[in-house]
Amino acid sequence: MDMNPVEETFCLLCQEPQVPDGITNQGRFYCRTCDKEWILEKRKIPRAAKTVLSSEEKTEFLLDCLSLFNSSMGLDDLLYRFTELIRDRLKREKLAIFIANLELGDIRLAFYSANQKSLQRAIKRIHIDYDLSFGILVESMAKRETKFYALADQSHPFYKFYGDLTGTKAQLVIPILYANTAVGMLAVDYEDEDIEQHLEDQDILQLVVGQFAVSLRNSLLYSKSQNQSKNFQSLHTAALTLSKLYLDNHHEMIRMILLTLSGIVESNVACLIEKPKTTMTVKVFKLQRDLDNFQIDTETSMINVASLFHLMNAKETITIDPKDYPLFSTLGVIGKEIVILPVTLDNGTDCIFVLAKPDSRFPQDEIEALNAFVSLARITMENATLYANLSKKERLEKEIEIAKEIQLTLLPRKIPETDYLSFGGFMMPARGIGGDYYDYIISPNHKEVFLCIGDVSGKGVAAGLVMATVRTILHSLVRVKDSPWEIINDINNYLYSSYRDAVTPRFMSLILIRWNLESNKIVVSGAGHGNFYIHRGIANTLEEVETGGVILGITPDISNFKNEESVFMKKNDTILMFTDGVTEAYNEAEDQFGESALKKIFLDSIQSEPKIILESIYSEIKKFMRDKEQHDDITMVAIRKL
Repeated sequence: MDMNPVEETFCLLCQEPQVPDGITNQGRFYCRTCDKEWILEKRKIPRAAKTVLSSEEKTEFLLDCLSLFNSSMGLDDLLYRFTELIRDRLKREKLAIFIANLELGDIRLAFYSANQKSLQRAIKRIHIDYDLSFGILVESMAKRETKFYALADQSHPFYKFYGDLTGTKAQLVIPILYANTAVGMLAVDYEDEDIEQHLEDQDILQLVVGQFAVSLRNSLLYSKSQNQSKNFQSLHTAALTLSKLYLDNHHEMIRMILLTLSGIVESNVACLIEKPKTTMTVKVFKLQRDLDNFQIDTETSMINVASLFHLMNAKETITIDPKDYPLFSTLGVIGKEIVILPVTLDNGTDCIFVLAKPDSRFPQDEIEALNAFVSLARITMENATLYANLSKKERLEKEIEIAKEIQLTLLPRKIPETDYLSFGGFMMPARGIGGDYYDYIISPNHKEVFLCIGDVSGKGVAAGLVMATVRTILHSLVRVKDSPWEIINDINNYLYSSYRDAVTPRFMSLILIRWNLESNKIVVSGAGHGNFYIHRGIANTLEEVETGGVILGITPDISNFKNEESVFMKKNDTILMFTDGVTEAYNEAEDQFGESALKKIFLDSIQSEPKIILESIYSEIKKFMRDKEQHDDITMVAIRKL
């Protein structure tokens, strides 16, 4: 029997002495105490800190970092394992990783690694503004330069607060750069202002921080897509719930709406302020979320409506500074930024939904999700009023009017501002509500424009709900995906999985174009929508572009119908897209308007602005139809390269 004692090793995560249950060929095993996988520390006693790492140790550190970065993991796991690896190899006790959101002008402390768990929790939610007045931290990011500094030399009160809280005297800050843009900072905290070890730390960390930036960005994109997926699911579930329930229970309906809104942005408090048309008294509904209670408080209050006048009459979602509206703090709506979502009901009641984020501002994708849900909530609120006050026939007529209005509000509210393109959009709903949709979306970097036109099957509010959800999905996907076909594929997955078992399945045709404003190349994908036209301004010729694909929502796998075509646009080239309501418009003799007539009026009016071209086409359609009732939506989009 082997009487030699088994040498103990130390778990690098929980510091408990353990014998590994099994060692892999990378020298890793699972700690029996904390259940975490860690790199085997082969010494019984942890190594003492050294001023210089050997070449072999540096190589080992770099290889372990590369192995870590090549792993697929979530954001929290990546930050945790990277900082623990640095702490183990460089013997640094305190490390911080800041992540910047340039869209919001915000920098947050995403992770803090220290021996004291209470310290990690205490500073977990630190946020600073991306403003040079904050001193060297923001300066380091703005100039993309590594900095070593003493906290006592900084005048902003943040540094004294940070130093007192963490015991930090000096800090090494290394910007995390992706494509020459700072996405965050890696900070090493020192308890000695005169320490020279930072020079070696700087040399070796700068070797790995570039690769870490790639992994960090991928994890952030994955995290963002997960949040968007969660929002889509919440939106769909809530839409189905609201459409079936609560029409006879106003209080419960408002509770469900506020609960969903607060869940989308992870806010603890959500409010609805209602002001009927004929009174200055408002009713306040407030939802306070906690682990055991999702109930709402209701009160009728003589709030100074004058102070909220422009908010109650806002036409679109706005964000405000809480300091400018102390009234909201009395309602318990407290945060760094407040979002106001206005709704005006047909009976003249003005409503605003009010939410706040405690430590950050609202990103654009969350605002889009909120807007989409509020559009759905408005339908439910209107339907609840109809249910209570109107006869069955009157409710049906009112539903059609609401659906028409909702359909129009989903279209672009204003023409995009760009020096490269001129836009025109036109929609005339039929008496029976259809599901036509068009949009143009400028990318966040203003280098690309997405253009689309589509038609949802069916009529009425149900088609409007599908369109609202597809619009939200589309606006979110264009921020994270470049390929029109990949976006179309995701929309198909949503339609098929959501409506395959429905009594009335929902389908959609679509054309999606990605226009690169620098190269003037457009990439086109189609989903059973037919063709569109390109007029070449220099040659004065008309091209007909056929799009393939299959109607979305019919089958779960559309990979066999993949299509992406590239076309280059030149100055004064004009695109015309349209739905079948244009070419299939009937006159009293049951003749169709047809594509030949459409091409002719397009060419005859080509010298006009895109908006005028569309008005001219519709004018000719009306002349053709005369007294014949319009049976389908007429929708067109025209875009010209300037």
